[in-house]
Amino acid sequence: MPPELLVCAPLRVEARALRRCPELWVRRTGYGRRRSVRAVERISGIGFGALAVAGLGGGLDPTLRSGDVVVGTEVLSAGRRLSSHAPEVLARELRRVVPRVRLGVVVTSDHPVLGAQRRVLAESGATVVDMESGELAAAAGKHPFAVVRVVLDTSEQPLVAPGAPRRLVGALRRLRDTGLPLLRWSRAVAGDGSLETVRSRWSKEVPSWASQCGRPSA
Repeated sequence: MPPELLVCAPLRVEARALRRCPELWVRRTGYGRRRSVRAVERISGIGFGALAVAGLGGGLDPTLRSGDVVVGTEVLSAGRRLSSHAPEVLARELRRVVPRVRLGVVVTSDHPVLGAQRRVLAESGATVVDMESGELAAAAGKHPFAVVRVVLDTSEQPLVAPGAPRRLVGALRRLRDTGLPLLRWSRAVAGDGSLETVRSRWSKEVPSWASQCGRPSA
């Protein structure tokens, strides 16, 4: 039976964090654009109700901190602009379990973006940068898609700096927490019934594994 939600996680550590939520169907797609293009070819043969790209990213907005969650309203990549599906719904679900959630533009680069390049992208209106979402989102076709990136590093909190290992652990823990909200989003936009129906069902029958992938608030 095809999965209701297919989650693309570029890195092994990202996929491992997301798989802590057993209901998620997670595919590790590989680092960077080239591997993402090859992954799309493999994904095209899989049936699914909705697609999400989830992982870590680099913060561009100077107000972001490591561990913040960015829900993409749209993805910019190689001159293309792809609008995500119902990002406000996903952000609302994430805010039930995650303290800091931001809606914003995700820009996909073909190389690591550091220093002055980040400031240029920030001035263009982008919120977070990655190297995969633009290619992977295209695999959704006519299905709903979403992009969630947990900020790992910022200009003030670079990758190579004191505290970096601690920030990585914290960001991966936050990524794990996105599992249940992603499922709720997919069931709201691609499953049976309205968002209210989905919320009612989940509030009455919270799975025993919910504590592993984000607890709903009371």
